[in-house]
Amino acid sequence: MKLLRFLIFLLLCGTLHGHVVLESELSLEVNGDKVTGVAEGDPTDRLSEFRTFESVAPWDLARLRMLEPKDWREIEAEINRHWHERLTLLADGVPVTWTFQVEDFHRITPKFITEGMPEDPADFLGIIEATLPAGTKKVEAEWKDPKAMVLMLTLGEGDNARLEPLLSGGRALVAERSAAAQQELQVVATPSLGKWVAVGFQHILPEGVDHILFVLGLFLLVPKWKPLLQQTLVFTLAHSLSLAAASLGWVKIPSNPVEITIAVSIAWVGVENLVVKSFHKWRLGLVGVFGLIHGLGFAGALADLLPANQPDKLPAALFGFNVGVEFGQITVLLIAFACVGWMGERFKYVKVSGSIVVALAGLILVIERVGGIKLVPFL
Repeated sequence: MKLLRFLIFLLLCGTLHGHVVLESELSLEVNGDKVTGVAEGDPTDRLSEFRTFESVAPWDLARLRMLEPKDWREIEAEINRHWHERLTLLADGVPVTWTFQVEDFHRITPKFITEGMPEDPADFLGIIEATLPAGTKKVEAEWKDPKAMVLMLTLGEGDNARLEPLLSGGRALVAERSAAAQQELQVVATPSLGKWVAVGFQHILPEGVDHILFVLGLFLLVPKWKPLLQQTLVFTLAHSLSLAAASLGWVKIPSNPVEITIAVSIAWVGVENLVVKSFHKWRLGLVGVFGLIHGLGFAGALADLLPANQPDKLPAALFGFNVGVEFGQITVLLIAFACVGWMGERFKYVKVSGSIVVALAGLILVIERVGGIKLVPFL
């Protein structure tokens, strides 16, 4: 692929009669109704107004590290504008809306702060995402650049990847589906209510370790059905609201802060159990707040499954998923009751030891999600 890129680059240089050829790099892939892409580049070529140094040499990490988060957001906005002015994604010839985000700029501790040598190039990776209208048969990419910059477009991945350079004004076929493939995709994209219930249940058991820890934290304070059902119902209603709001596009929050806050909620419940001796009504409010946050986490996990651009199918999907989540939570409680709910006075030892474990697990998750590392494989 690198050799092919080099040969094409030489060919383009000759075609443009010796002028310097600038290039942008983009890889695109279509999976179901989702288009995802990774744009690569150096902000120096596009962000002249951000140059705080007299030198015109490309930025290095040292210069990028001198900036503040608000500066990174401004850089991202300018790169976003650059790409939107030049790249058009078309579904059956009609432009579709797409988003652009430099994910590293949204981390509490970006990787370029801790990784790489100061003199390394300050390259960025921008994530492009789009949702195709239902029934799309052909996906194309169109490139227009006023400075005749060439788009080095990589389509597909692995052994099936192909490189297609686009001159300004050029258009490339990204994907095309047959009628049979469209019908199959439509069936997969619109599962039944029962399927959504199963997806919601699976998101708790066995996949939702963080949500299981939160529910166990509620159980450990007072192992009685009435207060537990009150808390789980409030939790479900709250995360249903935030999940719906996020799915409809009313709320957009980066996933990293949401995941960190979910971990904080687990640690909080564990620590609180060690301080509070009995259930109080005010805990319902706290559980509701945490439920709103967990709902945003659910939305991030379900972004590829919810029927985007099909608002008529969204209520059934959200209802089925939330019912499945509630069944999953109740199943966790049933297992907890079967294991230790019968211990009577001896349960106080389980409460203390279990709450310590929940609090420590939450703290480990906070550290992992803030630092972008993995300390415990199964968390």
